[in-house]
Amino acid sequence: MVQHPLIKAYKTFVMNRSYNQIGVIGQPDAGKSALINLLCESKAYISVETDATLNTKAYAYNDYGYLVDFPGVGTEIMSVKRYKKIIQSINIQHYLYVFSSKIKAVDIEMIRYLVKQGKTVTFIYNKADTLIDVSGIETIDALMHSKNTELKVTMKPFMDMHQSYIFTSVLNHSGINTLKETINNIFDAEEQAFYKRFTDAEYKQNYLNYKVNSAFPKLFTPSFKTIIMKENYDSLERTLMSHFKIQEDDIIERKHKWLKIESYVKSFENEKSNQRMNKTIEFTKIVQLLRTSFKMKSVNPIISVITSVFEIGIVNALPKFQAINKYMDEIRKIADDMIAEEQNKYKQHL
Repeated sequence: MVQHPLIKAYKTFVMNRSYNQIGVIGQPDAGKSALINLLCESKAYISVETDATLNTKAYAYNDYGYLVDFPGVGTEIMSVKRYKKIIQSINIQHYLYVFSSKIKAVDIEMIRYLVKQGKTVTFIYNKADTLIDVSGIETIDALMHSKNTELKVTMKPFMDMHQSYIFTSVLNHSGINTLKETINNIFDAEEQAFYKRFTDAEYKQNYLNYKVNSAFPKLFTPSFKTIIMKENYDSLERTLMSHFKIQEDDIIERKHKWLKIESYVKSFENEKSNQRMNKTIEFTKIVQLLRTSFKMKSVNPIISVITSVFEIGIVNALPKFQAINKYMDEIRKIADDMIAEEQNKYKQHL
């Protein structure tokens, strides 16, 4: 089923404030891409050479979540400093840190940084099939225990919880089901959190406020003065409809009439004819109207707009600004109703 553009935009807004990705990072040549390939049954780029993955790449794990393949940590191409910038720029809360050899200083630096940023880290020891004691004395279980002890001792100074590896092997698939269960638990919890955000009335209002505030630069373009002076408001109506992702059928369905800025202008002009206000009062009312409508903290952009329309005549300007504000308010109400309808459908997932 094709989703309405408004609902898609709201979903993206919520998704950008949610966590539907798990980062897969760690040592170079630790088999991260091969592990993702197995987990996602995808075709992640795999190379026998170190530093094969130079950019982050996302692969669908299930209907909700993605695994993001990161470059190896601490190589000549990908320094820790550059790695930290990547993490800062991407909206990921959960990370799988993949090892295939002993813990190195660069790993500790990177993990310290993740913890400091409030990220959650799950440790994977991949290529567990290569854990062999050449002396033949220690068993595989003893070797794993030794690795876990190393991890616990190394991470204890800056990680509160007891840490242990999930031992995996792409070759014989050992540990893969355990890893999948861990990933599933993360994505299940995050998906439920997404649905709660999606159906939250406060999130809806935040989205609509964001759309109102971001409409300001789209409306008040260099052609705005010409549009107002000629009283040809069609382009402003189209701009606001497009900005809020509202279509013609949405207006007719919910208002049972076509909304026109011009009709609102006439209504406000009739109201104004019954009042006597001087130019100073009208100028102040326009500034207050714009600051309230667009939640502007500074009056500078508003004064710029007012200055550009002084040729219209300040006495005639107020009804036009009131009408534009009224039209935008009506479009916002339609968007509010449409999102509320979709929120009710999503509540069944909670």
